[in-house]
Order: sequence, then structure tokens, then C-alpha cells
Amino acid sequence: MNANQTSGPRGGAHDPPPGAKLMNTLRWGLFVFLMGLAVVSVGSYVLSRRTAPATKQAAGKVIWHCPMHPSYTADKPGECPICGMTLEPVVSSEGRAGAAVPGGGGDVPGLSSVTITPERIQLIGVRTARVERSATNGQLDLVGFVTPDESRLKRVQIRVSGWIRELYINQTGGEVRAGQPLMRIYSPELFQSEQEYLIARSGTDSSKNLSHGMSDPSSGERLRLLGVPGEEIHRLDLENSASTELMLRSPVSGTVLERGVVEGQFVGADTPLLTVADLTRVWVIADLYEMDMTRVRAGDAARFTSDAMPTRTFTGRVDFVYPTVSSETRTLKVRLALDNPNGMLRPGMYGRVSVSAGGAQALSVPAEAVVNTGEHSYVFLARAGGRFEPRMVWTGMPQGDRIQILKGVAEGDTVVSSASFLIDSESRLRAAISGTGQQPGSSHDHGVRP
Repeated sequence: MNANQTSGPRGGAHDPPPGAKLMNTLRWGLFVFLMGLAVVSVGSYVLSRRTAPATKQAAGKVIWHCPMHPSYTADKPGECPICGMTLEPVVSSEGRAGAAVPGGGGDVPGLSSVTITPERIQLIGVRTARVERSATNGQLDLVGFVTPDESRLKRVQIRVSGWIRELYINQTGGEVRAGQPLMRIYSPELFQSEQEYLIARSGTDSSKNLSHGMSDPSSGERLRLLGVPGEEIHRLDLENSASTELMLRSPVSGTVLERGVVEGQFVGADTPLLTVADLTRVWVIADLYEMDMTRVRAGDAARFTSDAMPTRTFTGRVDFVYPTVSSETRTLKVRLALDNPNGMLRPGMYGRVSVSAGGAQALSVPAEAVVNTGEHSYVFLARAGGRFEPRMVWTGMPQGDRIQILKGVAEGDTVVSSASFLIDSESRLRAAISGTGQQPGSSHDHGVRP
């Protein structure tokens, strides 16, 4: 073969050497393999970083967090890079300080059981108390005022018309005796009635009537219906002459509470003249809130202490519990009947009423042990090892510094009675970090008492 044939267009210097395509394919395959290996390595690193807390938690190691920024966590103690606060432990499967109990604990939505070291319990001043069974009702303190006994009030009134000629009681508050003259009334109507009585009396068998000292029964009854006293009728029988004046006397001994007339005033059958009250026995009316209405019954022992006489106590019993509740004050009235022989208790006096109410036994805890959010009421049960568990409760009536518990705890349980708000804050924080907190009302409805 000559030189021209070997240097043709198909066999020139630009042709690739033998095996070039194979080497190119190998280079691209190696490049793809190295890229895949790099992606797998990066993914494994990221996954290992994400699962590191769970691995450490499962291994029993403590995770540390910032109390002000719970989103920041670390695997060792230190300071928060955001605010500079000292990190605190969050999770410890071995139950060390600040451990959140797995699974939340308790039955209060949004709260979790927490475990606190004895040193910290002493530092924040946690006190506990036992759930005890005590009387549901004890001493009940009310506010009351003195009023006259309505059964001892007497209204002085006349049943004929006339004019007051003389009035012997010139002011209210005066004392009168039974039979004491109160006023003298001039009444032409009364004079006419007495004249009719005398005419009817003279028209009968005088000898028979006089021998028995009797007058006409029908005419005498009419005078009595007009309110003429018996002594005036007796005077008519003796003197046989009608009078234009009538003397009114006090029906009882007591105090004049009201005076509605003056001398010279014209009065009729509908005119109230005087009101006389016997104050040797008075009532004390006290206001009782409707929430306590079942605690007081007629016959309960009671004591009344007036603000005017703080060193003097008057004892008695609940005489009556009124059946109606005021729509304005949401209270009902309780009545005490007290002896007042010396007149020391005067109508209008205010004071304190203490009722010794009795009742059945019920569970109770200190009032400060109950946390009331407006939607839920709960307590923290103190368990062994410094563990505190939130527990939903239903409360009843307050009893001084304690409150009745209807449901939620048992007799002998121990509850936190002091520093509950600190444990409550810790419980909410642990529940939020561990993700066990529920929104209130999401799965429980504890807003209604049984």
C-alpha cells in the first residue's frame, strides 16, 4: 500500500485512539458513584443528628433546655446562647431532677406530672396536706339587723269618724302601759250610736233588764263592732247618757313606733293612729346567700352580737327560714327570735349572726390547694420520690379555710397546699416540651359538676 492511501480522510490524525470510548464510560460511572456515596453520607449525618436526642433519651441521658426558650436544647449543661440563662435538665429516664414523666401523667388537659428534687421542694416552700373527712357545715357567719316581733305589734285605730281633741302621746319612741290613755276623740257619729243604744235599751222591759243589769243585746253588739270599749258601754248602762267624746287607751304595754296624727286632726276608720310594739322579744333578720341555703334549718343554734355592744352576745335559735330569694341580692332571709327583757336590743341595730349549722361528713382540702382556672379545678397529688401528679376535682361549698371536694380524690390522699402555682408552671412547661399537653376541652369535659 502506498503513502497516499494511508493518509486518506478516514484514517487521518483526528481519529480517537482505540479504547477511548470505554475509558470515557468508566470515568462517568465513577463520577456518578462518588456523587451517590456523598448524598448517602450527608443524609446519614442529618438523620443521626435528628435522632440523637431520642437515642440519648433512650440511653438514659439528660437533655438540657433553656427555661425561657424551650426550643433550644443541648446534651450537656451550659448557658443559653439566646438569653444567657443556665440550662436546666428536661428528660431523665432515671428519674433525676426535673424529669418529665413519660406519658404525661394525671388527668388534667395541658398538664404533666413532674418530679422535683427534695432540695428544690424545700427551696420553693412546698407544703402538703391530707384529704380529710369533716363536717360539711360548721359555723356560718351572717349579717343581720334587729326588727320588732310582728306578732307583738298593735295598731291603735278607731272605727268611727271624728276629731282628735286631746293627744297624750306627743312623740314616737315613748313607753306606754296597757290601759294608759292615748287620746280623746270627739265623734258625732259615736254620739248618735250611743243615743240609739239608749233608745233601744229604754224600749225594752226596763224592770227586767235593770234587774239583770243588761241592755239590749243587738244595740250593744253594734257599739262593740264600732270599737267602743267595754267600760264605755258599762258607763252608758250606769249613767244613761250618751257622750260625744271617746277615750282611747293602749291595748298593750310597749313602745310607740309610729304616730300618724296630731291634735285637731280629722280621722276616719281608715286612718292609722298609733303603732305600739312590745319589744321584750324581738326578731333578728339575717341575709343568707342562696348557695348556703341548704346549710341552715329552723332550730339551729345561733348567736347575735351587735356592733353597738361587741362584748354582749345574745343566744337563740333559728326561728324561720324565708322561702323566697331576692332577685337583686341573691339572698334569702333567716329569722332569729331573741328575748329582750331589758330593752337593750333596739329595732334597726346591725350586728353579726353566727349560726351553728350541722351536717353530714364530706371530703375537704385546704382552699389554697385547689387551682381554679375558671374552666377547670384541680389539685396536685404528692407521690413518693418527689413526684407531683395533677388531678381534676369537683368542688363544693367552702368551709372557712377549707373547701369541700365532691369528686376527684380519696380520703388520705396528700395534696400540695402551698406553692401550687410554681408546680403548675413547671407542669405546663414539661407538658409543652414533651408534647403530651392537650388543649383544654379537647378530649375531656370537666366543666360541669356531676
